[in-house]
Amino acid sequence: MVYKAKTQRGILVFLLLITAPSISRNDFSNGLLYFQIGLVVFILLSLFIQFRVKIGDGYLVYQILFIALPIYKKEVSHNQIALIKFKRVGWMTKGAIIQVKKGFNIRVVHFSPDNIFVDLIYFANENSIPISKTKDFRILEK
Repeated sequence: MVYKAKTQRGILVFLLLITAPSISRNDFSNGLLYFQIGLVVFILLSLFIQFRVKIGDGYLVYQILFIALPIYKKEVSHNQIALIKFKRVGWMTKGAIIQVKKGFNIRVVHFSPDNIFVDLIYFANENSIPISKTKDFRILEK
């Protein structure tokens, strides 16, 4: 099944609202002005980033997309996964970190639908991947 997530738009819009009005002031030097314009462009581009995780039979596919264009794609088979660690992120949010033997770990937070964690646990049990659940995550499972 394919799970989707988007960037944290609330935080990015807040940063945009703080940064954008200060560009029109003329009392800044040119170097700072270029930095602010670059920061605003970076924030605007970051609003269109999406994440996808696909759980298949014996493999996971993690993608980062800009609008619909793939920027980064990582396909991981079950024997490349060292551990799946389930933890609490924030106040009421579940999260998981898929620790890969070689390469960067995969962070799974704010994906929809919410049953991604149930499917990850099933995937780990089916492929004999060790899992770790923090005490806080177990509280959120209840």
